[in-house]
This record gives sequence, structure tokens and C-alpha cells, in this order.
Amino acid sequence: MKKIIGIFLTVVLSMSLILTGCGKVQETKDAGQKSDSGKTTAIENIVIEVESYGSPADSTRSTNLQEAAQELNKILEEKGDNRRVEVKTNHVSSGYDEYNRKFMLAHKSGGGADIRAISHSDIAMMAQGGYILQLDDYVNNSEWSKYVQDIYPNLWDASKWMARIYGIPQDTEARPLYFRKDILKKLGWSDEQISALPEKIKNGEFTLEDMTRLAREAVKKGAAKIGIYHRPNNGADFITLVYDFGGRLFDENTGKLIFERKPIKDTLNYFYQIAQVDKVIPSGMTSMEWRQIHKGWVEGEVLFWYGGTWHWGEYQKVEYHSKLGKLSENYMFQNMGYALVPAPSKGGKPVTLSQPYMYVINRNTKYPDLAFALIAVASQPKYNVKHAVESGHLVISSAAAEDTAYKQNRFLHDVQYMLNYTTVQPNHPEFGKFTSAFFKAIQAVEMGEYDPEQAVNWLEEQLKNDVKDMVFVD
Repeated sequence: MKKIIGIFLTVVLSMSLILTGCGKVQETKDAGQKSDSGKTTAIENIVIEVESYGSPADSTRSTNLQEAAQELNKILEEKGDNRRVEVKTNHVSSGYDEYNRKFMLAHKSGGGADIRAISHSDIAMMAQGGYILQLDDYVNNSEWSKYVQDIYPNLWDASKWMARIYGIPQDTEARPLYFRKDILKKLGWSDEQISALPEKIKNGEFTLEDMTRLAREAVKKGAAKIGIYHRPNNGADFITLVYDFGGRLFDENTGKLIFERKPIKDTLNYFYQIAQVDKVIPSGMTSMEWRQIHKGWVEGEVLFWYGGTWHWGEYQKVEYHSKLGKLSENYMFQNMGYALVPAPSKGGKPVTLSQPYMYVINRNTKYPDLAFALIAVASQPKYNVKHAVESGHLVISSAAAEDTAYKQNRFLHDVQYMLNYTTVQPNHPEFGKFTSAFFKAIQAVEMGEYDPEQAVNWLEEQLKNDVKDMVFVD
């Protein structure tokens, strides 16, 4: 009986996804408009489904397209195109892997949202799988090209797979090391010393070792409950540390992934040290809930937090603080600072990592030209700046960076320099296998199941079995 029930539920789920996808672009006929010849032509209303992912503060990834549809419809009317676009949005804030899995299942049945916002690191996987459209002609040769030509070149690089464009950059970010000013004051730091910390990190004068030592001091003296927090699940933040230790993960000349043993082992050793030796993070950090982490940070229990620029916006929109609820920006400026991730050694170069989001177009869409036109119109500074300011992201173009509202935003102005130190993850269809296994290795050293040598040996063996396109370097 259980087997029969299981089969029934699977069929119901599959049918619901199929039905959802089938309705993604709908046409209805409305009252017409007069053409140049004086004849009345029917208006074609086209529904385009948009889905996006991110924190609640990132919902403008979808709603910006909804607003841009009004401008697009005016353009269509002026050029005598009888089509009109209506946008239906769905913004998802939890379960990124599930977000992609649902789309891929719907796509196989001919459905799926017409436009999606995804991490650039999924471009290769989605392109190789045939889920998304190649966009070179639309970007370079269409009537809508003028709206996207000002986008930063390095963001276009992040949108490519096999030298072809598959995404339109939507935003970018940096991943700062946040620190609590109030905790540093409890340790006797002056305002001048606190203000100078980001510059000292930028100059390589304050290292990862200094950070760990300070975290240990804060916990020992009772100024903080926890020294350091990092994300609890698999994600790009851990890759930042590999780059910080000088690692390379991708060879652009050969298109192959690289496993460099020393920097990867150094990274595993770092997480082993802070969890098992210095004990400045919880050994069960990778099993904590996101909300528990955000709450501890905003309530001043933690000295350092490996966060993202978007968290600046998120803490002003989500009630994580048990007494204050949503934080005011004034409170945040008074109590929180931000800097690059410190270099491992004195004089070294600090880093951050950007994971640009991309709009991609479903290969199943019936109206790829309108989908691209909608994205192009929404890429203008007035929409992109609104998203950046509300969500704590960085803009995609030099024109947007010159927008008055963006330039006057203190936080975004402060972190803009981080793009000079940023890195990105490889666009490779098998990179996800590396990050999944790497995260398990980090879990193992933090929980004391493996020491760094055992963990790197295990990781290397796993990847030799699972990843075909990887070069191993001692």
C-alpha cells in the first residue's frame, strides 16, 4: 500500500509541475489599436513568468521586471507591435538546490518559468543541459542591445560558458568580513583603531591569524559568546578562503578544473584550527539554522561574521533581533563594520568573492524576443539601482554606478572598492561536485572527525572518482 501511495504522490507532483509549466506563456486577445493603415489590430496579452531566488530583500530581482513591463509595453505600442507583456513573479527565499530541481523537472515536461534569476556558477550546468538559451545575438545584434551594452565586461565573462553568453548580469556583490564595533570597544579598542581596521586588512597588516587571536581574546574575556560565524551550508564563502590561500580552481586555457593540494589543505587546516584548536566557532557550525546565526550576529553575540553585502539590506527588512526587530541603518553603522577577508600572512593581498546573479531565458519559452526585451529594459540604471539600494547589492554598469541615489548610499559607496579584490567561482558543469565534496571535508575537520591531512586525502580520492574534468596538482 505504501508503494502505491508513493507512486500516486509522485504522479500528482509531476502533473502539478507540468501544469504549472504549460501555462507559463499565455495569450489572450483584447480590444485592438489602430495601425498606420487605419485598421484595428487585436492586442495580444502575453504572460511571462519570472522566478527569482534570494533573501526577502532580493525580491526586486522579480518585481523590477514587473515594473519594467510597463515601460516595455509603451515601447511596443510606439513601434506598432500589438503584443503586451504581463509579468507574473515568484520569489523563493529558501532551498536553492530545490529551486533549480523544480525548474529542471518542469523543463523536461516542456514548462518552467520563462525568465529565471540564478547564480552565475550554474550557467555552465544549465547551458550544457540545454535548459537555457544562448543569447549572443540578442546581446550584440538586437534592437534591445543598447540597454545592456554598458554592463561591466567582467560580469559578461561570468555569464559565459564555452565563450558563449547564456545570461544577462542582474547584480553583483562582495562578501565582506563583518565585525562588531561594540565588542571591539569592550576589548578596549578606540574609535580610531576600529575605523582603521578595514584599511589595515586591505594593506595586509591584519591577517587571518590576527583575526583568530582577536576572536579568541573576545571569547576568553567574555566580550563575545562566539568568535566567528560562517554560513552553515554549502556555498561560495568557503571558496573565498581557497583563493585567499592562493589556490586556483580553474584553468581558462584548458577549460579544466584544478585541484591544488596545498591551498586546499591550508583552507581545511584553517577551519580545523578555528573549530578544534582555538574553538572560536561552534564545532557544529555546519548544522546550525540560518536564523539562529543571523539572530546571534545582530544581537551582538559574535565578533566576526563571514557575510555578504546583501545582509546589510536583509537585516533592515527581516526581524532577526528579538528586541529591535528590523535593524535601523543607524544602529548598524554604530555597531557593525566591514572589511575584506584578511590575507593569511603579513603583506599578503586580502580577497572577497562575488557571485553575480544572472537572468537566464528558458529554452521552452514561446517568446524569447520579449523575454530578452523585458530583461534589457529592466537592466537600466533606474531599476538596477533600486534593487542595489534595497538589497545591499552592487550595480552592473558604470551608468548605474553614477546614479545619484547609488552614489549617496554610504554602505554601497564604502564597499565598492572591494570589487578590485574580488574573485568568482568557475563556470564549469562539474564544479558543483567539487563544492559538495569540499563542504563535507570542512564539516569533517570542524567536527573533529578528520584532521586536515585525512580530510584532503579523502577529498582528493572522492574527486578522482567523481569529477572527470579535473587536473590534480601536488
